[in-house]
Amino acid sequence: MRLSPLNQRRWRNFRANTRARWSLWIFSVLFVLSLFAEFIANERPLVVQYRGDLYFPVINFHPETDFGGEFATEAVFRDAEVQCLVETGGHQDCLDAPRATRDSADAGEIDTEPGWMIWPPIPYSYSTVNDIGRAAPTPPDSDHLL
Repeated sequence: MRLSPLNQRRWRNFRANTRARWSLWIFSVLFVLSLFAEFIANERPLVVQYRGDLYFPVINFHPETDFGGEFATEAVFRDAEVQCLVETGGHQDCLDAPRATRDSADAGEIDTEPGWMIWPPIPYSYSTVNDIGRAAPTPPDSDHLL
């Protein structure tokens, strides 16, 4: 494939411009990162291990009933009840007193099959409502980098 003389000149000018080349590289890296945005910033965990099975909520829909909950709607993994259900293997006391049940499971008072969750680096999606406890905008901190 041959370029016209005009396009050859344009290509030479582009290659001679260092700032243009760096801009192209930076744009390319940001574009590739944006393709994996769901794995970088999301309010759902990347992987959940529950009773020996692996679930991938970032890719598939998983109702709360899959983890021992009551509702057939999508599990809200930020809720204390759902986190307790995953960590205790679906113990039913999580629906009434999740903190006490988790403490009992940690102390070994309840026989459980513990599970775990791996969260993305940024635990918020673009639509997550987050109570920051003060007036917005706030300065950057460990939870809110931007």
